[in-house]
Amino acid sequence: MAAADAVSIDEATGRLTIESMEIDDGDLVDFLRDHDPDERAEVVSEALTIGMKTMQLMNTSQDVEYVERRLSELEAELADRVDTFREELDEKVGDDGTLQEALDEYVGENGTLEERIEAAFDDDGPFVERLDKELGEDGERIQAALSDEDGPLHTVEQRLKDEIESVRDKLVEQETEEAVRSRTYLKGGDFEDSVEQILNDIVRQTPNNVEFTGNTTGKIGRDVGDFVATIAETNQRLVIEAKTESYSTQSIKDEVQEAMQNRDAAYGLFVTDSLENLPRTKTGWFHEFPDQNTVVVALSETNEDDIESGYLRIAFHWARMRAIQAYAEVDSGFDPETLQVELNEIEEDIGRFQQIRGECKEIQKSQDRIRGTLSEIQESITSRLATIEAELMKADAE
Repeated sequence: MAAADAVSIDEATGRLTIESMEIDDGDLVDFLRDHDPDERAEVVSEALTIGMKTMQLMNTSQDVEYVERRLSELEAELADRVDTFREELDEKVGDDGTLQEALDEYVGENGTLEERIEAAFDDDGPFVERLDKELGEDGERIQAALSDEDGPLHTVEQRLKDEIESVRDKLVEQETEEAVRSRTYLKGGDFEDSVEQILNDIVRQTPNNVEFTGNTTGKIGRDVGDFVATIAETNQRLVIEAKTESYSTQSIKDEVQEAMQNRDAAYGLFVTDSLENLPRTKTGWFHEFPDQNTVVVALSETNEDDIESGYLRIAFHWARMRAIQAYAEVDSGFDPETLQVELNEIEEDIGRFQQIRGECKEIQKSQDRIRGTLSEIQESITSRLATIEAELMKADAE
């Protein structure tokens, strides 16, 4: 047994002092005998610390046991209340409950409601009597209204006919317009406007210029070649064809070659609104036919996607550099090797552009899936919490 007055504490400094303490414990003596005398004070200090923490854990365990015991009691109490509620609910809305008895009394086979309905719709009942009064015997007033050309029913009928004819005329007009658009470049009218806007943005604040030539006759007497861009440095021309129909590889080459001749152009661009219009095995998003001085570019993947102006910008600058490169091979004022290096770099950047654009689409899809899943989880949790809260409120009300 240790003397109580041998232990003193200083709360201000947080120091514990043990003076001349004697502890009568053989196990403790045997334990300390195995340590050097110089180490025994430190071992005793560690033992006190470990013992103190063990006692704290014991107190914590007791608190946890108390909480668990109370939760079990509450769970049992809640279960009893739920059972009581179920019994009362069954008494009221069960097969033999008071609600079923009331329904049997009023709407059952011999219920009061059934008797009232039969009486109301009987041949001599008030419902039939009111119909005869309002509509006339055997519907005479209805027949008169139907046959009266100046009656309200005839007016409604005429309005319906007029609306149907109006809708039919609009459908015919729309189908005719679509048929015309499928035969001419009017089908790409909106797309041409978009291409023209992008081209104007490209040459803005530069000495180059772009003009729409799709409705003017060119050198070979045709209007082929929708846009012509002029390179200020060399006075060369680039011709741009904007299409929304499907083309084969040879058709693309023939179309651009004819446009280049018609507009006296050094290089040609074939621009389509959708990748679906191009032969994928031969072209893809961006492809050059160097022997024909032609570059092909698609501005979207499908007809439902918005067009990407960046592809046209890349294709335009590619065509411009190719034209200047050809000019430099004749005029010694340019360095063709430098231009070739830059063109190779542009080609690599196009590949990176396509890769990043595809990755961005995948990221957007992942974000949409994650948001949808989170919304489902949130709704599920909210619904379950509401159910629990409703049950608890019912239990408290009892």
